[in-house]
Amino acid sequence: MTMSEIKVLSSGGVTGTIGFVAGAARGGIKTEGNDVGLIACERHFARAAAVFTRNQVKAAPVLVSARHAAGEFVAGIVFSAGNANCCTGERGTENARRMCELAAAKIGCRPHEILVCSTGIIGHQLPMDKVEDGISKIQLTRGDETDQAVARASMTTDTVPKHFAAQREIDGKMVTVGGQAKGVGMIGPDMAPLAAQSTWHATMLAFLTTDAQVEKTRLQSTLERIVERTFNSVTVDGDTSTNDSCFLLAGGQSGVEINDANQMEFDELLESVCVELAKKVARDGEGATKLVTIEVAGAATESDAKKIALTIANSPLVKTAIFGRDPNWGRLAMAAGRAGVVFDAGKLSIQLGDVEVFRNGEPTNFDLHAAEAAMQPPDLTIKVLMGEGEASWRAWTCDFSYDYVKINAEYHT
Repeated sequence: MTMSEIKVLSSGGVTGTIGFVAGAARGGIKTEGNDVGLIACERHFARAAAVFTRNQVKAAPVLVSARHAAGEFVAGIVFSAGNANCCTGERGTENARRMCELAAAKIGCRPHEILVCSTGIIGHQLPMDKVEDGISKIQLTRGDETDQAVARASMTTDTVPKHFAAQREIDGKMVTVGGQAKGVGMIGPDMAPLAAQSTWHATMLAFLTTDAQVEKTRLQSTLERIVERTFNSVTVDGDTSTNDSCFLLAGGQSGVEINDANQMEFDELLESVCVELAKKVARDGEGATKLVTIEVAGAATESDAKKIALTIANSPLVKTAIFGRDPNWGRLAMAAGRAGVVFDAGKLSIQLGDVEVFRNGEPTNFDLHAAEAAMQPPDLTIKVLMGEGEASWRAWTCDFSYDYVKINAEYHT
C-alpha cells in the first residue's frame, strides 16, 4: 500500500461516506454540550458488523446491540454520553430498547434495526426524559460540521472530537470509509463478537461507515481482523470498559462489491481509517502529553509480539518514565520479560526513537542527552527487537502524567 493509493479526506467522518447522515443534540445528560447522537443510513438497510467488550460486566446497550446486530440489516446507530447505562438491571435494558424505539421513529425504521451505545459513569439509571428530549431535537444532515458535532456529542473526558475519512479506487470506482471514535480513559479495548466470547479480558466507542457492498459474513470477519490490529492494540490504562463497542455499517452505494479479489484493497482502506482513529484515542489519553508507538519486531509469533507490545504499552513504570523523558530502558526490558513470552534476553535490543540504548542483551554506550532529546517530541516510537523470528506487532499508548491521577481521582466527585 502506498499513500498515493489511499486518499485521506481533508475533512470527514461518518457522513463522509455516500448515503449516510447524522445529527447531534443536547438532552442535558452531561453538564454541557451535545450528549445524544444519531447516525443513519438513508436507504435504511445497511449491512452491519459489530464487536463488543469482553468484560464480564456488560452494559445494557451492549447486550441490546448484540442482538440487533445479528439481524441482516441495520438502519442506524443511536448513542448517549454522560451515563454508561451499566449495572442498571432490567430497567437499564428497557431504557436501551427505548432509545432504539426513539431513534427508529426518528428515521422511519424498526427498533431492532437500530444499534445503541452509551458512555459515561457506571451505576446510574439513564435520565430518559433528557434522552428523549435530545433525540427529538436531532436534525439529520451531512458534512464536516455534522461530523464534528456528532463526534463531539460522544465525548466524556475527551478533549477533542475524533473523526476521520479516507477513500481509494477499487474496481474502477471510488470507495470511502468514514468513522469516529471516543475514548481517553478506561481504555484497554479487547473486543470480539459477543457469541464468540468465552474468556474475558472511560469506554472506547467506534462507529464506521462505508459505501462498499459487503456480504454480512465477510463484513464481520473483516471488522474482526482489522479491530484486532487497531482498536484492540491501543491502550491508555489497560482497563477494559464495560461498554466498548465498534460498529461497521456498509450501505453499498458505491456499487463496488467486496470479494476475494479486492478484499486486501478494502482491508487496507478500512485499516488506514481505524489506525488513525486508534492513534487519536491514544494521543488524547487522559492527561497525556505524548503519543507513543510500541513496535515489536523479530518475535517468534504475532501472538508473542502483541503480548510484548501491549505489556510494555500498559506498564505504569514505562509510561511514567516517558512522561519524565527518562531513558530508563531497564523498565522496557522488564516489561518485555514479564509478558508471558519465552525468549532469549541475550538477543533483545531496544531503541528510543533513533537512539539504540540496548543491543543483544547489553547496554550501549548511548549519549544520555541524545536519548532525552529523542523522548522530547509529542510523538515517540519505541522499537523492541526480539531476534527470535519474523513476526511483528504495533501498539499505541500514551504517557502517564500528574493529570491522569487528578482526572480519575475526581471523576465521580
